[in-house]
Amino acid sequence: MAAIGSSGKGNRNSHSPTKRKRTDTDPIPFNKRARLETSLNLSSTEDVKTLQAVESKYEVQVHSVISSSKIQKKVVSVLQHLTCSATNKTTVSILRAKAPDTGKLISIAEIAKRELEKRTEDGCVWFQYIALGEELKEIPRDEGNTVVEETKLGGVDDDDFEVMKTPFQRAIEGQPRLRGVPIMSLFLCRASIEELKKRYGEQTNADPT
Repeated sequence: MAAIGSSGKGNRNSHSPTKRKRTDTDPIPFNKRARLETSLNLSSTEDVKTLQAVESKYEVQVHSVISSSKIQKKVVSVLQHLTCSATNKTTVSILRAKAPDTGKLISIAEIAKRELEKRTEDGCVWFQYIALGEELKEIPRDEGNTVVEETKLGGVDDDDFEVMKTPFQRAIEGQPRLRGVPIMSLFLCRASIEELKKRYGEQTNADPT
């Protein structure tokens, strides 16, 4: 009888490379992410037009900021994208966070801007744009305890009375509720982006001309 594990198939499986799990510090690859307006939860017509133009003309990278994100790693990732581009396109780093994590997002952006200002050899100028979106989150609708009233009348047995639900309550029974969660997207780049400037305004450390 042949020994277990001696087959070629078993050997191939035992030497198969282990896939690396993507961490939250890794930027989302262009070919694996949703459309930019979907990633940033911006759905108005003007937002969609603006973001589609930006996505087609510039080298964009989205960095998702969550509660477990490491600030220094995010700063390094943003700076690498802004300063080490392999193409001639203007690079744009986008930091995206839900409302509870916007403090960490702002800290990352401020540190990155200070680091850019130290680079005297290449102008040390930065441009920033902020967009606010909303993510709809489903919340299970509370089942609610059936209201039962117990009435005692002398020696009469207890009777249970259930409060009747309204037609509206019956219609939404079992349907999830939707709650809007604010989303902040901060665009950081080293050149002015006219499309973003027109839509969201512009902040910069560049001298006014």
